[in-house]
Amino acid sequence: MGGAAEATPLEMREPPGVRSGHSMRPGSPDPAPARARSPGRTRPEFLAALARHHDIKREIVPLIAAWRDAGIETLLYKGFFLAEFVYPSPGSRFHGDVDVLIRAQHAHEALRIARAAGWHQRWHPRRTGAPDGGALFDLYRPDGAAQLDVHQLLVPAARWWKRRQRRITEAVWSRSEARAWEGTTVRLPAAADAIVVNLALERAVADAAVGFKPADATDLALLLERGALTTEDLHQRARELGCPRTLTEFLALSARATVAAPTRASRLASLRWRLAGAWESGYVHVPTLALRLARAPALVWDIARALPVLIRVRRALRSHRDVRAVLANLTPAAPVPRRSARARWRTVRAIHWAHRLLPLGGCLPQALAIYAALRAQGWKVEFVSGVRRDPAGLHGHAWVEEDGGLLRELLGWERLPDYQGNFRYPSPG
Repeated sequence: MGGAAEATPLEMREPPGVRSGHSMRPGSPDPAPARARSPGRTRPEFLAALARHHDIKREIVPLIAAWRDAGIETLLYKGFFLAEFVYPSPGSRFHGDVDVLIRAQHAHEALRIARAAGWHQRWHPRRTGAPDGGALFDLYRPDGAAQLDVHQLLVPAARWWKRRQRRITEAVWSRSEARAWEGTTVRLPAAADAIVVNLALERAVADAAVGFKPADATDLALLLERGALTTEDLHQRARELGCPRTLTEFLALSARATVAAPTRASRLASLRWRLAGAWESGYVHVPTLALRLARAPALVWDIARALPVLIRVRRALRSHRDVRAVLANLTPAAPVPRRSARARWRTVRAIHWAHRLLPLGGCLPQALAIYAALRAQGWKVEFVSGVRRDPAGLHGHAWVEEDGGLLRELLGWERLPDYQGNFRYPSPG
């Protein structure tokens, strides 16, 4: 999914943005362009992001403390780590879920403790044949603000070939620092690893559908300052970890990123970054490519089966101007027995591909088709739309959620927390 949503009768609201005012050490990339490109944040938006961050923090601290008491170390990284430990105020850095790293041998005990503490496990498509990003499980609290994405690897991996990803993850563990935090202890990645692994390498693969984010340049600048690093320090660490080309492409992309619409040159630069990351992370290799080729006939069959729902959505959009009427038309009148999780993943994948191959419009028809197909399979998903603001303007988007959480099958789901939802169907309550 991506791009602006088609016109719908939805209220437009501004999402949170990012602003920073840090200076940099000589020898580091100048962060001034990054600050200029960062979306402005009004005081109400800042306060809302700050309150949300503290709500999430209040929920996760007891769980992390319980894990620590059981001898399970937790490493915080990505958005929550940046907001809590790197930015001058947590309200300056909006984030979605909380990414945490634990060791694989602690997975079962960590999940047992979480369930005893009232956390629920969310179904994850990576457990059913989709690419395995090193994720162990997702946790959420009903009616809570926090969602934990618990990992064993920092870099996305194919299902069986994980030697390089394990080596990189262990290298980050070894350089991480223990920090006393809210009555317990957590581990934090070294600043160089937060840039080389989390910003440059991991996102080149995991966020391939999203590309370079507006906050990336600011994240880079503040991490450089936090670690008193120069670009040569980063290149040295990238060589040690085996991903020098990925870092080079990421820094080049950061230096040329602008608020203007993507150009052919920027798209090529982003492609070079993603290809370098896929190769140097070990995500792309001969066994994986062979497996994907073997699955191609099944994908073609799934796309053919997805076409009727897409055609139905297009007809519904022509017949009704109000998206609520379209959704009511697409929602089964009676409960439907739920199909398997693997069928759900294959359905969403097929709709994605059909939408890419055929001229079916923006993200709205795709979101409606996924909603209709999964509802017909018995999944109680919700259609959601919202907006985000960046220096280029206001952007609308439509997507699908379940239980108030994002569907991980969605391409570009990593970017969805940047959007402020303002319409949901069925409405809560």
